[in-house]
Amino acid sequence: MRKLLFLLFFLAGLNSVSAQDDSNKLSLLVSSRVDTTSSDVRSIINLYESYYASKPDSIYDNPFWNKKEKELYEDFDFSRVSIFQGGMNANLLFKYFSPFVMSVEPIGEKYQIRVLFSSATTDPKYAGSKVWCIQKLNAIKENQRWVLENLIVDITSKWNAKKLDYFNYIFPPNHEFNEVEAQLGKSYCDEIIRRFNPNYNGSFNYYVTSSKDDMGLLENFDYYFVGITSGKAREGMILTANGNENYPHEFVHKLLPINSQRGQVIEEGLAVYLGTKQNQQEYEKLMSKLAFDLNKKSDKVNFKSVLSQAVTYNGYQTAYPTGAGICELVHELRGDNGLSQLLHADTSGYQEILEAACSITMLTENELEAKWETTIQKYYQP
Repeated sequence: MRKLLFLLFFLAGLNSVSAQDDSNKLSLLVSSRVDTTSSDVRSIINLYESYYASKPDSIYDNPFWNKKEKELYEDFDFSRVSIFQGGMNANLLFKYFSPFVMSVEPIGEKYQIRVLFSSATTDPKYAGSKVWCIQKLNAIKENQRWVLENLIVDITSKWNAKKLDYFNYIFPPNHEFNEVEAQLGKSYCDEIIRRFNPNYNGSFNYYVTSSKDDMGLLENFDYYFVGITSGKAREGMILTANGNENYPHEFVHKLLPINSQRGQVIEEGLAVYLGTKQNQQEYEKLMSKLAFDLNKKSDKVNFKSVLSQAVTYNGYQTAYPTGAGICELVHELRGDNGLSQLLHADTSGYQEILEAACSITMLTENELEAKWETTIQKYYQP
């Protein structure tokens, strides 16, 4: 997604009538179909309001979420990253995308709340993204009080499972498991571990769905514009919307050594160069987008603007091919050893990437920029 720059541009363009009054930042509008005469339903609505008033964009021991999932996952709300990306917080969310409770329905001993986040804009320039998302969450009783819960356990409770070394495939009954693709995935993972993380001894779940909307439900979205994608590597799991057992790009995210100082450009660059490149046609298509922009829109899209992420989005997320270009030139000059140094380096920002890449390749900053330009331009398609 377009992240911070897109978000600020979008919010600035919304008409003031689309925003809630600041004096009532976290109030919910409720559909007439919701039975507010029920004390349980009112409790669920109050729970949802309380959660959003408790800084849900931050990760901490939130009292309005269930204990079991907080023990299993550090980032326990699976919708958090998508909803609050790009500098969004609960106050901004409620201000510009007024929440509307569409339904609160009993599901066995649980309840399920469904909330639409939408702006009131009618400006055609922004109307295509006026719906931020429709979030759906479970509410369960814990020690006689209602708390929130992800949907994923209930959705996948009757799905099939198949264990294969590092990963536990979880897929719906109507999915025909592809053993050949799974073995290809295992072989790829073996290679990445051998080359870059020989001490890896972890495992993760791999959830197979056949559409972005089905995958979105696993992250608590009945509909989502924000954060929509065809695959994600999350804490302890991979999600795919492609109906596939082999997803090299996401495998890279799960298998490389953890480095808190590895920034998005190099993180995604490694996943593209080592993973997406397994499909050469897909790799070249992505790289050609950046090559085209460097040729035709160099005043906006250039080495510094994309490496620093001053330009994050130009019809594609620029971090992906930008980082892949750095990884490709490092590998060309220094092989796997160079990539290993890069993935362990501090690449948290523009200057850090320059320093790390120059140190590894023994190039000056000007030489690095020229080499990167040459690397990207190989993929130019007029």
